Amino acid sequence: ISSGSSGINAEYGVLFATGLITASLVSVLLGGMMCLIVLGSAHYRFNPDNIATPIAASLGDSITLGILSIVGSLIFHISENHIKIALCSSAIGFFILIIPPLLLYSWRNRYARPAVLQGWIPILMAMLISSGVGIIMGRVAESYQSVVAFLPIINGIGGNLAAIQASRLSTSYNLHGRTDLSEYKTSLFLLLLTIPGHGVFLGVKSLVDPTNMGAPFYVAFFGSALIQVSVLLGMSYILVSLSPYLRNMDPDLYSIPLLTALGDFLGTALLALSTVILDGAGLFTPGD
Repeated sequence: ISSGSSGINAEYGVLFATGLITASLVSVLLGGMMCLIVLGSAHYRFNPDNIATPIAASLGDSITLGILSIVGSLIFHISENHIKIALCSSAIGFFILIIPPLLLYSWRNRYARPAVLQGWIPILMAMLISSGVGIIMGRVAESYQSVVAFLPIINGIGGNLAAIQASRLSTSYNLHGRTDLSEYKTSLFLLLLTIPGHGVFLGVKSLVDPTNMGAPFYVAFFGSALIQVSVLLGMSYILVSLSPYLRNMDPDLYSIPLLTALGDFLGTALLALSTVILDGAGLFTPGD
C-alpha cells in the first residue's frame, strides 16, 4: 500500500471498485450464457441440468479471475491518485444508486422474488465456508507447495459432480414436490466418473508440470476424491429434502452454493490431511 492517506484510500478504492465491477460483469455474462444454454438444451432436447450447472461452475472462476485481473490492472495503473480515487468513487456510487431500482424490478418479477427474499443466506454461508478453505489452503501452500496445484482439480471436479446431482434433484422436487429417490442411479454413475475424470485432468496437469509426486500420493489423492464426492452426493439428497422444513425454499437457491463450498472445503481438507499422514509416514516424496 502506498504511503500517505491518499495512497491508502486509492488502494482500497481500487480493490472495492474492481470487486463490484467484476461481480456485475460476471453476473451478466454468466446469466446470459446460462439462458442461451438452457434454451439450446430445450431446442435439442437435452437435460440442461447435466450441462448448464457444470459449465457455470467451471467458467465462473476462470471468467471472474480474467475480468478481475483486467479491470484491476486498468484502474491500478492510473498514475494520478486523485483521478483513481474519483473513478473508483464514481463506480462505487453508481452501483449503490442502482440497488433500489434493481431490487424493485426483481421484487415485481415473480420468478426473481424468491431469490431476493431467500438467496442471501446460502450465499453468505458459502462465503463463510470458503473462508475456511482459504485458511487451509494457505497452510498447505506454506508446508507443501507442490500439492497446491492439485487442489483446483479435486475441488473443481467434485463440486461439479455434486452440482449436477443437486440440480437434477431440485428440478425433480420443483416438478413433483418430492425428491426422486430413483436418482441414486445417477449418483452411482457420477461417483464412477470420479476416477476417470480426475485421471484426465491429472494427465493434462502432468503435461504442464511433470513433477512426480510418487505413487502413495496419487493413491491418497484418488481416495480423497472418492470420499469427497460420496459425501457431496449424499449431502445433495439431504439438502434438497430439507426444502419442506425451510418454508419450501427453492432447493436451487441454497443446495448448489452450499455444495460447491462444501466441496472445496472437503477436497482441500482431505487432501491436506492425506499429505500430512503421508509425510509423517515418510511416503511423501515429490520430485523423486
